[in-house]
Amino acid sequence: MHIDVTPRTGVLALAAALALAGCAGTGSPASTASAGQTMAAAKAPGCLPSGTQAVTVDSGGTTTAVAVAGGGAHGVVLAPQNGGDWCQWADEAAHLVEEGYRVATFTWPGSGARAGQAAMRSAAEALRTAGAQDVALVGASKGGTYAVAMADELAAVGVVALSPPSRFDGLDARSSVVPYRGPLLVMASRDDPDVPRDDSYLVARPSEGPSFLEIPLAAHGVAMLQDEEHREHVTFEIDDQLARSFGG
Repeated sequence: MHIDVTPRTGVLALAAALALAGCAGTGSPASTASAGQTMAAAKAPGCLPSGTQAVTVDSGGTTTAVAVAGGGAHGVVLAPQNGGDWCQWADEAAHLVEEGYRVATFTWPGSGARAGQAAMRSAAEALRTAGAQDVALVGASKGGTYAVAMADELAAVGVVALSPPSRFDGLDARSSVVPYRGPLLVMASRDDPDVPRDDSYLVARPSEGPSFLEIPLAAHGVAMLQDEEHREHVTFEIDDQLARSFGG
């Protein structure tokens, strides 16, 4: 899938949103993104695609560093693993920008459900502020649990979760519990050293269609995208799921 929109479109839109609030580039609160949220310009990380725009988003007293790259109407949140930062998804972010998506990723601001939920809300809000009309969630491990558990709240059009624990930080992502019923793909390594394949399986909805894919690996989360033999397959499955989520 390729959307013919230049990557600069997205970052300019976010910069414009900050500038209109009168504080772009100053590091002071820039705009009220939604109830209880404010944004401020920040320095973008060098690990992400050229032209990436960064902001800090304060949501309910939790401040999250969010980076937004690319352009177009379709936004993708890339949620890192536990303790991960906005560079963890760097290669996939670059790939998705090339595919024409507007991409946001972030650094977890701390441990616990409150901080984690604030981070997810902040990333989705930054995408929408930049101009994304609809948003899909892609997460690895902890990020996958949060993506599924919060998909309904964040009005996600689709979710991809790599090696998600069925529960994390008190959030429950089991298919029998979450209200989200939209497009879902759960991928797990057969011999995952950190989260058992069978635990990730609880997040999928196989009774409602193909929503679970087992990869013959002993890798966890984003490491599934770093395995030479299976990288192309995993990338293809994510691309295909996103295309279907956005109606492509």
